[in-house]
Amino acid sequence: MIRPLRVALLALLLASPGTASAFDVATSSKGAPLHWAPGAVSFTLALDPGPDAIDVAAARDVAVASAATWQAALASTGLDVSIAAAPASAAPHAADGVNTVRWVLDAADPDREAGLLGRTFVAYHPATGELQDADVVLDAADFTWTMTPGTCGNEYDLQSALTHELGHAIGLAHAIGHPEATMFATGDACETGKRDLATDDLAGVAELYAPPAAGGGCASAGSPGAAGGCLLVAAVVLGRRRRRALAVGAAAVALATPAAAAQLHHLELEDLAARAVMVVRGHVVATTVVRDPGLETDSRVVVDECLAGSCPRELQVRRHGGELADDGLWVDGEAALTAGDEVVLYLRVDRDQHARVLGGVQGLWRIERPASAAVVGVRDLRGHELATEDGARAGEREVVALDALRATVRAGRL
Repeated sequence: MIRPLRVALLALLLASPGTASAFDVATSSKGAPLHWAPGAVSFTLALDPGPDAIDVAAARDVAVASAATWQAALASTGLDVSIAAAPASAAPHAADGVNTVRWVLDAADPDREAGLLGRTFVAYHPATGELQDADVVLDAADFTWTMTPGTCGNEYDLQSALTHELGHAIGLAHAIGHPEATMFATGDACETGKRDLATDDLAGVAELYAPPAAGGGCASAGSPGAAGGCLLVAAVVLGRRRRRALAVGAAAVALATPAAAAQLHHLELEDLAARAVMVVRGHVVATTVVRDPGLETDSRVVVDECLAGSCPRELQVRRHGGELADDGLWVDGEAALTAGDEVVLYLRVDRDQHARVLGGVQGLWRIERPASAAVVGVRDLRGHELATEDGARAGEREVVALDALRATVRAGRL
């Protein structure tokens, strides 16, 4: 790691001085909010095997508590969230109608991505936004975990992380500008603030799952709509622990939907370069959604410049998620490429030999060519919280001269 070089090269810029003041919900490409139909939604635990420091029975109690936290807010909505009595065997995500929670223990696991503490795979119907399946994975290959944060050293609190991920599993994205909220994208070691819901989280639940209308009240259950006022009483009834507000280093701005939702462990530019199989600058010429076996999106990239590694003239870059016919898959933290973009990509190769962007959104830089300035790479991490060796900080819009990116690649490969 060459911190002084990074500090010298990196300019952190914000696109807007405004700060969003509310929750965010995930949506399909057609604008439909992602939500479950009224009824029972059960999550099956596949937590055995798990990290040595985590007792399986105690972890189940934590999961029950996390589900109960959301159920308290959903009590009058017609949606019943719970933990299934019987466990399951751990397996990669699959849109099979069985909602699972599991550990990633192996760096080669297909659901793991370097730098992501936890992520949620959500299958949905694109036209209606109705959820069909949600699988949660927590990374114990790179990170250590605890259930007793009172004695925490540098571990991550399982109950906070799981409560946060279950929020994604019911359709919520990040709470932008609300560091006290469970759905704020925190990733700080030993932090416990996401165990309890804040008013902003409750407003998000109301937007997706407002109880049936009564005397001109909230929108009907199962039909997402404006219902922020309906949770004012619920906020008082549920209550919550007063929590330390995390310091935010810069103003956050609203994300385009579907919003990103990963909890990220910050990867320095030199770290990305050192870990990458190849680093390329190129143009995205086409994207195609495929079933292999779940929904994946392939982006065809014509390589204009090889910055590191052995680069072909053209390659396919794969990511989890996409929409095809009546099926959709949203995966938090994935780097989505758009046809027509010029990009710099830090790439890894998975065990099936597919090229993927390393570190999720952290390995994607979009090239901009201002008329009167040097060519720059832009990486947008707004809406993410980055866990660093100095604590958590808000992700920002980062702008780096293309020549400086080239220099960090060379430095990281030394």
